[in-house]
Amino acid sequence: MGRYVPALCFLNLGLLISSTACLYLGSILINIYLLPSLDLLTSNFATVPYLILAIGGLLLVCSIIGIIAAVVKSRVALIIYAVLLGAIFTLQLASIFTSMELRNDMERRVIFQTGNGNVHNELKRYWDDETVRTKWDTLQRDFQCCGAFNMRTGFQDWSRLGNYQQDGQQRGVPNSCCLDEEEGGCGNTEEIYSDPLAYEKINIHGCMAIMKNRLLRDIAPVLLTYIACAVVLALITILAMVLSAAYVAAITRKSNQEKDGMGMYQVPGGHLG
Repeated sequence: MGRYVPALCFLNLGLLISSTACLYLGSILINIYLLPSLDLLTSNFATVPYLILAIGGLLLVCSIIGIIAAVVKSRVALIIYAVLLGAIFTLQLASIFTSMELRNDMERRVIFQTGNGNVHNELKRYWDDETVRTKWDTLQRDFQCCGAFNMRTGFQDWSRLGNYQQDGQQRGVPNSCCLDEEEGGCGNTEEIYSDPLAYEKINIHGCMAIMKNRLLRDIAPVLLTYIACAVVLALITILAMVLSAAYVAAITRKSNQEKDGMGMYQVPGGHLG
């Protein structure tokens, strides 16, 4: 029975290291590349990073429980550990398949087509919805873009929304499009759409066009690497779950033997003659 403790500790050390990698990757996808902000194109942009983050968090807790449970030889803790591993394995399978689907969508570039009405509908709510405004301001500032689609003319998307100010004039672009944001704004009026020098005042490329190039360059290879590593991690998770179940059985068997006081064998009839 002594072989289970070092084996489980070794596997859980690997799971612990993997958990930090998942947490790091998930946080980068969410906070640096802002993938959840693209959930209008496909829900997998939000699902994949949050699944990776959830797997990392659960693995962190579960690996610590596994090490403690193995050392103290607690059947209850080992059973809880095995159940958590089963849940994590399910999440790992989900993350593998959604990552594959997202990568395939990115490679086909179908999700970046300009006819995506969901994006334009959200842009229409920019001036009235604080959540939408915060989301698009973050996108436009971090990726130095303006509007949704197309290179060089992405900022023109704001002119197609039919948004007007109280005085009846058409709105310009948001301040977050400006190369140098000022309190008064750099393109608050409709003249910005016909200004031949607009590129000197605002970012002119659409956010989806900018992000498409960056995602294909940075995220597609990362997803491929993650898929391969996640398959290996899922196999390690299964192995740890099997070992923990075997360890529980071994502890139970030893406990029953100690209660019997007869070792592994009993006298026929269940009592001494």
